[in-house]
Amino acid sequence: MPRRTHYSPCIDRVIVCALYHEGRRLRLPMTRLVNDLLTSSLQHTQGWSIAATQMSVPAQGRIQEAGTIR
Repeated sequence: MPRRTHYSPCIDRVIVCALYHEGRRLRLPMTRLVNDLLTSSLQHTQGWSIAATQMSVPAQGRIQEAGTIR
């Protein structure tokens, strides 16, 4: 089996459950909900700035994947 190249944290089950129910309430996929929540929480932090520099992402922008901006 190939080795993972990114850290995959274990998230508390209650948080996953809350994300699931909130995603259903908002009619959003959980992954989009999580991305939106984390982006809004982190984009003005020093960690975001470092990551943006490392990944060539605009400091205040969204992460670009497969030619589209989310």
